[in-house]
Amino acid sequence: MKHKIKVMVETEKNTVFGKKKVYEERVITVDDRTFRKMQKEKKQSYSIEEMMMYDEIFDEWDD
Repeated sequence: MKHKIKVMVETEKNTVFGKKKVYEERVITVDDRTFRKMQKEKKQSYSIEEMMMYDEIFDEWDD
């Protein structure tokens, strides 16, 4: 089975001041195995900001 998902892809654009890296949203098609793998990684991964937020929340309750 094929799945269509939206991903952010980094591309280089030429501007007046030189090349600039820009993130664009694109729709890609992946197979079922890759889709499940991406969903599993998405559930497990936390960003630095989320970890810091959780640390602040739970640190306040310890006082």
